Formats: sequence, C-alpha cells, structure tokens
Amino acid sequence: MQLTRSDLTTSGNTLRESGIENQTLLSDDYTEEKALGNRIRNLDKLVESAYATLQRESIPGEPHPLDLANDLRVRIQASRNLFRVARLLSEPARESMFSKVHDSLDELEEIVASELSVKMNGGS
Repeated sequence: MQLTRSDLTTSGNTLRESGIENQTLLSDDYTEEKALGNRIRNLDKLVESAYATLQRESIPGEPHPLDLANDLRVRIQASRNLFRVARLLSEPARESMFSKVHDSLDELEEIVASELSVKMNGGS
C-alpha cells in the first residue's frame, strides 16, 4: 500500500488534533489533581490551627474537642496517602481512586464545617 502526500497530511492533522485533545485531558487531570492537593493542604492547615487553639483553651477532663481534632488529622493524612497512591496509578484505577479522595474530602469538609464551626468554600 502506498501513501500519498495528502494521506500523510491528513494523518498528521489527525495526530496533531489527537495530541491537542490528549494535552487538554492531561491539563484537566493536572488541574483536578492540583485542586485536590490544595483542598488537602487547606484542610490540614485549618485543622492544625483549630487543634492548636483547642490545646491552649482545653479544660482538663474535657478531651472531646481534642479527640475530634486528632481524628480529623488522621483522616486528612489518610486522604493525603490515598491521593499519593492515586497519582501513581493508571486509568481506570486512577480515576476511581481520585473519586474516593474527592468524596473523602467532601465528607471531611462537612465535618470540619459542622463540628469546628467553620464555613468552607470550594469543595463540590
């Protein structure tokens, strides 16, 4: 089979268009990854700040607020670890893991907002 110049031009355009689509998908994935990473960092900073405040203001014999803050810190670390694993996976496992991280962060943000009386922006 012989290829003509027009065949090469057409296939070249298809490859370029495909490359642009793949680049856009990679860019979207990167943006989503970055947003999830930022949400994890923001939650971590918020809970660390709340923990430090609760530690200063804690009343002996009333450990509940510190227990909640410690629980949140562990759950944020677990989400961070899931995020790290998700970044190493390939599709479709990658997308599934990112979805789990997203759901976990949504839940954590709701808990932080309700239990620590903080309004969260972003999220879903």
